[in-house]
Amino acid sequence: MAGSMKRQAVRAGATTPSVRGSDWYRAVVDTVGTDGTVTTTDGVIALRDEAYQAPSAGDIIRVTVSSAGAAVALGRYAGATAPNGGWTSIPLLTGFTTPRAIFGPAEYRIITIAGSDRVELRGSVSCTTAVTTQTAFSSALPAAAWPPYARTWAVRRQTSADTKGVTAVEVSTAGVLQIHGLVSPNTTAWFALDGSYYDL
Repeated sequence: MAGSMKRQAVRAGATTPSVRGSDWYRAVVDTVGTDGTVTTTDGVIALRDEAYQAPSAGDIIRVTVSSAGAAVALGRYAGATAPNGGWTSIPLLTGFTTPRAIFGPAEYRIITIAGSDRVELRGSVSCTTAVTTQTAFSSALPAAAWPPYARTWAVRRQTSADTKGVTAVEVSTAGVLQIHGLVSPNTTAWFALDGSYYDL
């Protein structure tokens, strides 16, 4: 009887932060909160450390837990799933196709350079109907690719005597990509994303 109670006490102490003291362990992100937290697949809600930017479901992270039970996500392990993954197809809306002629498919990826996260894009998009105004061409990218402010940059488009070969792409704070066009003859029939990126 006494032995059984002792073993139960040891097990309880091993799983109670206030008894065992602070600790850390490896976890997988299940969901990303809008309040600076992530929830792991084992149900722990951890506040993200400032260095842990652009979190994404599936990240393998290091979590530290204080003796009081407060959890902090210190960051992802190198090479552990998103955001530093491979190229992913841009989710195009109806009316837009990829690739255009000899150019590659429209794709994006999230990378980290000098400690800062950014989204890179490449490939090309054709417009089923020429664009004559600011028009969304993608559905929302994953939350990890949403910038804190709208970003815009110049890209190549078709060139003719009337249509200049440059137009603008914009990404909203909800991760939706948009292409610009003007009234005929300055419409946008296709455009390329090679060399494009925006900061997160």
